[in-house]
Amino acid sequence: MSDTPQRISQYNPRNLTEDDVNAVVDELERRIVERFFSNVGKGVWQLVWRALIALMVLLAAYGATKGAN
Repeated sequence: MSDTPQRISQYNPRNLTEDDVNAVVDELERRIVERFFSNVGKGVWQLVWRALIALMVLLAAYGATKGAN
């Protein structure tokens, strides 16, 4: 693209330069990546928590059957 500012719309008199557009895109990309990895981390911790709960239930079931004999 050229270095001349492009008019966004006829109702908005402000102009954006190529550097402005790049700055906005970079910030949006940073936020999207940050949210993605935050959500991935939450998913991993959720799986760990579920595995821990399942392990405790299995241990309790094993203890209950072992004590019955």
